[in-house]
Amino acid sequence: MLSISKDWFMKTLPACAIIFLMIGAAMFLNNTEIILPEVSALAIGSLVYQNPAWLARPFYLFLLPSLTAIGGFLINQLAIDQAAKLIMVLALVILVLTIFKSALAPAFATGLLPVITHAGSMMFVYSVVVLTLLLYACIRFFYKYLPTTELVKSPGRQHRWLYFAFLSVWILVCRAKGCMMMAAIPPVVVVGYESMHKDTYPVGVLGKQIICLVAAALLGTASLYLFKNLLLATLVDFVAITALFSIVRFKLTPAYAMSLLPMVLPGTSHAYFSLWVLLMCIVIFGFVWVYKNISFSAVLPQAEAN
Repeated sequence: MLSISKDWFMKTLPACAIIFLMIGAAMFLNNTEIILPEVSALAIGSLVYQNPAWLARPFYLFLLPSLTAIGGFLINQLAIDQAAKLIMVLALVILVLTIFKSALAPAFATGLLPVITHAGSMMFVYSVVVLTLLLYACIRFFYKYLPTTELVKSPGRQHRWLYFAFLSVWILVCRAKGCMMMAAIPPVVVVGYESMHKDTYPVGVLGKQIICLVAAALLGTASLYLFKNLLLATLVDFVAITALFSIVRFKLTPAYAMSLLPMVLPGTSHAYFSLWVLLMCIVIFGFVWVYKNISFSAVLPQAEAN
């Protein structure tokens, strides 16, 4: 028991160090654009849970999020409708993943974040580059023997673009209904994309995904209001979500990112944040479940990675 506890501590320490460094820097500089929620998911997923697909190509954890973050930031500067910006970012991310033959879904989050938070400072880009480079350095330092192949297949081209098409329609519907706040919540987009290339996608997994993400949204919002200190709120979120995973016996690293997302959203968005997460989860995951289990799987055969 002692060795297991020590091993868990040694894996968790560098991940927490990166996360708290990010939050501390944001507090010190009084700039929430430094906070990149997806860094918490990347750090915990690679350093704590040791995702083999990510560790097989650790340099991509720096390169791809940095590319999509820069692209999303530049797109956000365009004088066009927000819905158009989001659709352009989705296309950009899928193009990047296709070019690099990767299934690194967190690249969606770094691309979408500057648009949904209206990032206008280059500090956002600097933060993404520095934090992901630091994560890459930690992986290289702590893991001498890394997987030699990416064990998780990248989804076929038609899967990627079908997901893009559905998300685009969803964004346009949200725009028409005046509810852009739930058009492209990054952790939901990430989990949906990851689920598109699962071999199976039972309803039980869908349900646990919704539970984890909605609970993380509730925890993130509550801790932000209960604790004025962002570091303390982050610590509470981390402990609570880790405990939640033990209870439901399911691990979903984007939940860590979801708990930090209220820190960077406009202040008026917090009241109904969990409801928006729930509604978007039902729609996006519901579509993926239908695609994987009922409707399209008989028409479009599962494709090999491109």
